[in-house]
Amino acid sequence: MLFTVGRLAYRNYELNTEEANLKNDIAVLQNEIQSLKNQIVYYQSDAYKEKMIRAKLGMKKEGEKVIVITPGAEIKEVAYEADEENMTNPQKWLNYFF
Repeated sequence: MLFTVGRLAYRNYELNTEEANLKNDIAVLQNEIQSLKNQIVYYQSDAYKEKMIRAKLGMKKEGEKVIVITPGAEIKEVAYEADEENMTNPQKWLNYFF
């Protein structure tokens, strides 16, 4: 009789643990479902559609100005770097940090 009660108590413990784990999994999945629903609403919104049209097709609204930056544009170096050969080592460190 003692063995049967012990076995039933252990089985009850296992079932309670499994139930807690399943409830936790349900909560995680419900959060994921809600997140996916929010993404669906966002992807169907006009703001997202406008963002994609602007990004992929390069369109603009009336009255807006578009600035195009081409790759490979040369960047001019600051003039003080040209005089680096004449600088002392502490001056070079100051220029490096500031």
